[in-house]
Amino acid sequence: MDPEGGGNAAPRAFRVMRESPIRQRVVIALALSTVIPTLILFYVLLMHIVGMPPEQRGYLPALALSTMMLMIGGGAVIWDLAREADRANTRWRDLSLTDELTGAYNRRYFDLRLHEEIARAERSGHPLSLMLLDVDHFKAVNDRHGHDAGDAVLKEICRIIQGQSRAATTLCRYGGDEFAILLPETAWTGALVYGDRIRTSVNRATFPHAEPVTISIGLGAFPGDARSPDNLFKAADTSLYAAKAGGRNRIGG
Repeated sequence: MDPEGGGNAAPRAFRVMRESPIRQRVVIALALSTVIPTLILFYVLLMHIVGMPPEQRGYLPALALSTMMLMIGGGAVIWDLAREADRANTRWRDLSLTDELTGAYNRRYFDLRLHEEIARAERSGHPLSLMLLDVDHFKAVNDRHGHDAGDAVLKEICRIIQGQSRAATTLCRYGGDEFAILLPETAWTGALVYGDRIRTSVNRATFPHAEPVTISIGLGAFPGDARSPDNLFKAADTSLYAAKAGGRNRIGG
C-alpha cells in the first residue's frame, strides 16, 4: 500500500498525536470527550425543536444560552487542565534533567545535548568546545570538613561558572565532583581563555570551610580534536588527566 495513501491515515494521526506537546494532546482529548458530544446533543435537540409546532418552541433561547454557557465553562476547564498538565510536564522534565544539589544539568542531559551540539556544529561548520573540570582533592574536603562542606563547594563552583558564562553555555554535573561544560561557537583558544578565567575565579573564591579550592580542567575541540561525541569527550578527558598529572590547578594541554 502507498505509504502516503489513505490506508495509513489513522496510524499517521496517532503518531502525530503522540509527538504533539502534552498541552495540545490534553486539549484534543478533552475536546473529543466533552465538547464534541455536547455539540452533537445540541444538534439533536435543535432538530427536535425545529420539528415542533411554533407555539412549543418557547424554551429555545434558554436552551441555546445554557448550551453556550456549558461550552464556555467546559472550554475554561479544558484550558486550565491543559496548563496544569503542561506545568507538571515541565516540572518532571526539569527534575529528570537537572542535578538536585547544584541546579546544573545532569549527565543524562549532557549526553543528549552533546550529540545535538555535534550535529549542529557539523551542519554549520562552526566550532564547538567541551570542557571537563574536576575539583582537586575533593575527597579530602569531605573527609576533613564533612559532606555539607563538600556540597557547599560544588554549589559555589557552579555559581562561579554560571556567572562567567554566556546563555548558550551548558553546564552539567557529570559525576560526583566532575563537571562538563559545552561551549557552542567557541574554538579551542576561546575555551582556553574561558577556562582560565573560571580557574582563577575559583582560586580567589572564599568557601565556608575556609580553605582554598582549586580545579583542574581538560579541553577538547570540534573538529580539531575529534568529530564524534565519544571522541570529543575522550579528548577532553585526556586533557583533564594531563592537568592532574601535571600538578593540578591548571588546564591540560
